[in-house]
Amino acid sequence: MNTPTHPTITFIGGGNMASAIVGGLMRQGHPVNALQIVEPWDEQRAKLGQQFPGVSVLPAAGPALRPSDLVVWAVKPQTFKEAAISSQPHLSGALHLSVAAGITSESMAGWLQTQRIVRAMPNTPALVGLGMTGLFARAGASNTDRALVESVVKTTGELVWVASEEQLDAVTAISGSGPAYVFYFLEAMRDAGAHMGLPP
Repeated sequence: MNTPTHPTITFIGGGNMASAIVGGLMRQGHPVNALQIVEPWDEQRAKLGQQFPGVSVLPAAGPALRPSDLVVWAVKPQTFKEAAISSQPHLSGALHLSVAAGITSESMAGWLQTQRIVRAMPNTPALVGLGMTGLFARAGASNTDRALVESVVKTTGELVWVASEEQLDAVTAISGSGPAYVFYFLEAMRDAGAHMGLPP
């Protein structure tokens, strides 16, 4: 683990959302030696190594993984359970933040054997630092835990805490899916203009 100012953060899964958060943290001065990514796919692992020089990129959670203050779960929902159970022995004592859709904190608590869990529902604009993310914390997450999560999530845009896990569904419907409808609407306006003779 690192200092409170620069906690050691481990990402399980190195896809687009994880990359957006890692990039945001690095832009804010988070040291690369306090970041590590677990990514099983060789091609993506090589890409991450080029994109984030100095960040430790590992094929699996194992003895080589440094003790973590925060673990960010950015895996596909269908692989979450297997990844959590296999990684859990190497993640003891950490706070867990999930950006995976549809995986309840209750399930996570069982797989990871901890109550220090926060769920996040980011949206597509988070990939460029302009997102809106809904957050829900289990009772086992302290105010200090919440502050750490906020410092990480703020690298992708704005955030809002919700009182119940069910409210994350509303966040997903509005802020999560909303931008896609706006994009579709703007695309339709562009196409309509082109149809009426305006240059594309």
